[in-house]
Amino acid sequence: MTIFEGSHGSITFYYKGLLVSSFPLTKKKKLEDYLYQGEDFIYNSKAIPIKKLIQICFTFCNIISKRKKNNQPIYRKDHIYFLCCITALLRLGIIQNDEMNGYLVMPKKKKNKGHNLRLKLYKD
Repeated sequence: MTIFEGSHGSITFYYKGLLVSSFPLTKKKKLEDYLYQGEDFIYNSKAIPIKKLIQICFTFCNIISKRKKNNQPIYRKDHIYFLCCITALLRLGIIQNDEMNGYLVMPKKKKNKGHNLRLKLYKD
């Protein structure tokens, strides 16, 4: 799985202990923007009873994790829908953000400029 890293790092989403999706964090796409997807998904699905919505989210997350385990392709739109489902389940408090389910934010690693300078000095 490719980890998509932006100028501010990346956010990865897990389901049942399996890394499923990765999205870049940038100036324009912040952590809050990704987490808001679940709230927006719930709001736009207000015609669907909440129990049915939870069932739909779990079903889709299970399908995507099964595809991931079987090395089947997962398309970009599926990653986006997975993002909506997993953040909706988190927002509703159905699942907890822990080592098995949820997300992990990885800030961009800062390069140590002094280390590179020492390497050049020893190289000469």
